[in-house]
Amino acid sequence: MERLTNESIDNDRIISEKLEELEREKEQKFVSLMIEIIVSITLKELYEEGD
Repeated sequence: MERLTNESIDNDRIISEKLEELEREKEQKFVSLMIEIIVSITLKELYEEGD
């Protein structure tokens, strides 16, 4: 019985770590997307001013 409890705790810990990792990846992708949008808009404005 104790073995099952320990395995359950380990599984919960692993799941929690994976969820945290996925959340960090989502945040990183969001930040990258925001940076890409800002750079794109900035370059568009610069090109328009140059014309």
